[in-house]
Amino acid sequence: MIRDCLLGVLLLAMAGSAWAATARPTAEGLVLWLDGADATKMTLNSQNRVLRWRDKSGKANDPSLDDPAAQSLPLRVDNALYGNAVVRFDGTSAFLGKAIRTAKGPVSVFVVYRRLPEQAGGDTWQRVFSSRPVLADNDNVPPNFAISLEQITALEPTLSFLELSDVPIGPYAVARNVVGTTEIFRGDIAEVLIYDRPLVTQQERQGVFEYLANKWSVSIPKQADTWTRVGPLGSVPQRTHPDLPLSDQANAGRWVLDPQLSDDFNGSRLDEDRWHVNNAIGNESLGRKPALFMRENATVGNGNLNIVFRKQTLPEKYVRLGFKDYSSAMVRTNERGFYGYYESRAKPMASAGSSAFWLAWTGLEDNATEIDIFEITGNTKRPGIDRTYNMNGHIWATPQSKEHVANGSTWVAPWRLASTFHVYGFDWQPDTLRWYVDGVLVRESKNTHWHFPMQIVFDSEAFWEWFGVVDDADLPSTFRVDYIKVWHRNP
Repeated sequence: MIRDCLLGVLLLAMAGSAWAATARPTAEGLVLWLDGADATKMTLNSQNRVLRWRDKSGKANDPSLDDPAAQSLPLRVDNALYGNAVVRFDGTSAFLGKAIRTAKGPVSVFVVYRRLPEQAGGDTWQRVFSSRPVLADNDNVPPNFAISLEQITALEPTLSFLELSDVPIGPYAVARNVVGTTEIFRGDIAEVLIYDRPLVTQQERQGVFEYLANKWSVSIPKQADTWTRVGPLGSVPQRTHPDLPLSDQANAGRWVLDPQLSDDFNGSRLDEDRWHVNNAIGNESLGRKPALFMRENATVGNGNLNIVFRKQTLPEKYVRLGFKDYSSAMVRTNERGFYGYYESRAKPMASAGSSAFWLAWTGLEDNATEIDIFEITGNTKRPGIDRTYNMNGHIWATPQSKEHVANGSTWVAPWRLASTFHVYGFDWQPDTLRWYVDGVLVRESKNTHWHFPMQIVFDSEAFWEWFGVVDDADLPSTFRVDYIKVWHRNP
């Protein structure tokens, strides 16, 4: 029995070593690859100290020792982490590298590291990886960036991930700050991967996470569950089949249109069999103060659903409730939809009033859910906010908890979102949530909570703290929706 167990362990170790020798991360955009398991990329002295750690990316971005004469150089330790070797730092010496890219752009950083109990101690802030093109006293602002640790106690094997845009890459340091000789890491670094681009799909990024997790037996970090595009859309699909989602013109999803939840808004009035306009009755929302939802602000004309944000005198009974001077509208479906593809062609309003396309169900005290396909402002008073595409999911209440759960991020468009019509899509599936702009994926996340039918909502609200106070000169402003189409997968 003991012999069989030992044989199993040996075979597992051999299989792991063989896998590590053959598996590789995606190579496109890889500009620095330091692998503690690969002895062929290191020059060692007679004490197994690392004199040189060479870059495996093929870009020759080799780092050098910060102090080759140091009494204690980094040590290569064999069979240290699940059969693989690591580079061990004791807080006295580390590696420095030259600038990899001087122009600003995106960067994706992956580092696997740990700290054993006997390695505890040292300076409070210790750097695992650091990039510092600006040699300022305060380096904690872009374009400088770092993965650093405040704790000095033992640390389980960890995979850290950092994704940024609009930064240079380097000069860089491994296991220390670029400037100064303090904050040198005490612990083991297993592998470093630096890409000079974003990993443009969740599948691609997940592949790098899984490569590192399988090789080093580390947990994939939580942010691996979601991916958001950085930078332009790139090539966008052309619509050849109007009865299919723009992002899936080949019909891989075998889509079937839902006629009850779809509307082209080609008539002269809103179809009340499909839609309800909040009108300050019952328990429906009155709006976000100071703007009151009013029925007359939602109309159909010129082939669009038109939602207007305007300045006007409000009835005194609503003024007493805190509404004053502004009105807008909320339009929502009578029926609720579930998993499927939701697509709208829309043009946000050119003011600080919000333009929002979302799914929601708040009809029960113990079940309140929401998915924001977009929340956009056309406000130009705050730099960049009129290019920011906000996506989110909320859980406000469940039968088990009243804890608020949020899952969101933003994509920054290269153009002002309110300048023209664009196609906005959302693929809601049992395991995955995907957001699209003009048929191109901009965000993907695991579906951890959103498993309850919801209404489709279009509205405009007063987000003074978020988008800024509306400029009356921009009013009235109109959020226009050309169509809403909903498809379900054909099983």
